[in-house]
Formats: sequence, structure tokens, C-alpha cells
Amino acid sequence: MPIAEALPFPTTLPRGFAHLPSEPVFDPARHLALEMPETRTSLADLGYGADEIATCPSDLGITSPFRVLSDEGAACMLEVARLLSVHATSNFRIERMVRGGAYRSRFLRDLSLSPDVSDWIAQIFGAPVLPHSIPHQLGHLNYNPERVGTNVDKWHTDTLRIDYVMFVTDPRGVKGGEFQYFRGTKHEMKALADAGKPIPADRIVSPTLPGPGYAVLQQGNMVVHRARGLTEPAERITMVNGYVPGEIVFPYFTRYDQLYLVDPRHVVTEEYTRHVAWMGREILRHRLDHPSYSEDRSAEVASFERLSTLFAAAANEIRNANEAHAEHFGDGE
Repeated sequence: MPIAEALPFPTTLPRGFAHLPSEPVFDPARHLALEMPETRTSLADLGYGADEIATCPSDLGITSPFRVLSDEGAACMLEVARLLSVHATSNFRIERMVRGGAYRSRFLRDLSLSPDVSDWIAQIFGAPVLPHSIPHQLGHLNYNPERVGTNVDKWHTDTLRIDYVMFVTDPRGVKGGEFQYFRGTKHEMKALADAGKPIPADRIVSPTLPGPGYAVLQQGNMVVHRARGLTEPAERITMVNGYVPGEIVFPYFTRYDQLYLVDPRHVVTEEYTRHVAWMGREILRHRLDHPSYSEDRSAEVASFERLSTLFAAAANEIRNANEAHAEHFGDGE
């Protein structure tokens, strides 16, 4: 399978963004403590069929918790998350979040782009991955709502394929605030939501994370998940880091329409355009580097049609962004 070359992080900051004046410097030797998860739940375990799984870069649904950061790394990450909290915004799902933090924090950027972590995630995922080519999909931070009982995030699937959800604060020190996922498919969840039915309690899984710096890895556009509200006042912060498949043969997936609703308008379209252009470049680079000298014209037709479809779909998404509506499955309660 052809493997893409990662898209470098932008060298200039968007308007309105500035680096933190003081923060820890990311050191993988001191700040990482990478471990493998004990178990993995497959897409088939969640109820997806073979045809749908075949369109995905891996059969992984979600893992059990595994360690990403050392104690020192977790302490540095918490310091950075607190520094970035002054930039928190809200959207239709999340009351307090920071997106685009990788533009502001070099620590968060370097952790999110770390090749050590990317290679580790690829081993767990079972397929090559690259740090996400859209910077706002790197190092997303969720903070607890001010009001006790309000869910941190509603039931949803992600606007990216691959991500890990890592606790920045210690989940053992709070009541409530669990990360949860639905043991089922997004199609089943939609049917429940459309019918106004509650989610069966025995199909909600709440993994126990041992401490700060521990994460679960999921195929985020396939696994329905949420973050519960706290039941007592406390600090709760998680970080979500996104990846794209390293193999460029898989069907395209990025929800620009949803990103347009939450990210700065002067940034989101540039990021998305750059992302799509990168995908096209990688398809063309592979074609140029691997001449086929074949009489089979169908392969060449398919290659051009794929590019045409990619660019036409992107243009259509940008053109129709004002028609987007927020998508989630509610609180399910």
C-alpha cells in the first residue's frame, strides 16, 4: 500500500493566535511512558458488518486504557492545559473547549506531532498513521462545564477517523466525568435517538482510566462516545489528538461542514483546503513515482476519477458550508 508523506505543521500562525510566553519544553525521553493496551474491541464486536469495515483503515473500534505520558509529562500537560484555558470557547456540543491549541503551545504541538507517539499509535491501531493534517484536529482540549451535572460532551462520532482521548487531570480525583462509549454501531444509536428511546444501560461502557496521562484509542468516526458531567465540583480536562491513515487508498473522510460550525472561519477553510490539496498531492506523487506501463486503461480512469471526486466533493462542501447543521445524538438520558 502507498504510504503518504506527512504534511508539515504550518510555519506561520493564523491571525489572532500567539505562542504562550512561557511553558514546558516537550522532551519525549522524559515525558513519554508509552504502554500497550491490554485489550481491543473490534468494529465487528460493536456490530459493524464486513462491507463497512472494509472501508476503514483498521478493524479497531476502541482499546482499553493505556499509558501515554510519564508522571512528569502528565504534570507538564496539565500546566499547559491550564495556561490555554483562557482561550476556551463553546459550541453546540461542548460548553468549554480549546481548539487550535497546537498553534499556541509548542509543548502541545510537539506532543501531538511526536513520531514516537505516532509510531506507537500505529502499532496499536494495526495500520500506519500520521498526525492529522488539519491543525485544529491536534491536541483538542475539553474542560468541565461550570455547572455540575452538565455533560462535558454529548453522544457523538468524531469529525476524524483516528484519535486517542487522554485524561489530563486525574480521573480518580473526581466524581462523575467518565468517558463512555456505546457498545453498538452509529446506525443503532441514530435509530435510538430518532425514536427518542434511552440508551440501554448495559450497552454503555465506562473504561476505568488509572490516572492522568492514560488514554483510549478509537476509530472516532465509527465509535459513538461522550463525556459525562461531574456530580461534584472539580477540575476535569481531557485531550484528544487526531491522526489520518498513512495509506492513501482508503475512502476520504473529513467533516468540513461540522468543523465550519466550531472553528474560526478565517482558519477552518484554509486548513481544510490545505488538507485536501495534500491528499491530492500524495495520490499524484504515488502515481508519478510508480509508472505501471500497463494496457489497462481502467486503472488510469479510476485514478483521475478519484482525484476529480475528491476535489469536487471538497469544493461542494466549502460552497454549501452555510447549510450545515450540528450533528450529535444528544445526552441520551
